[in-house]
Amino acid sequence: MTGQNQPHRLIAILGHVGLVVALPIALFGLMPANEYTAWGGAGIDCDGPGPVLLFSTLGLAIYGAGAVLNGRHFRKPLRLLVAGTCMLVCLALMANIADAVREQRVNDLASDTCG
Repeated sequence: MTGQNQPHRLIAILGHVGLVVALPIALFGLMPANEYTAWGGAGIDCDGPGPVLLFSTLGLAIYGAGAVLNGRHFRKPLRLLVAGTCMLVCLALMANIADAVREQRVNDLASDTCG
């Protein structure tokens, strides 16, 4: 390994470690927006989908950046695998964000039940 290539390798390793460290944020972002409907009920979650939206958008930003930065080096198999994995996480987070926005609209229509 040459001295000039060493900082680039260190930055790449730190980026991969950052994606692993951010995995709990993405997992919190994948929680259901309404816990009652996830359990099979039909209740309104008065807490709202705020925490889910917060973690989902934060995870989407982190893993979106990971997909873009690793996707630039698509000829390297590890980078392509990491970019593909980041894209899968981003797709799951986008679906959950859409569900949380829909749930927020339902909560806004039924605001008189939450006091």
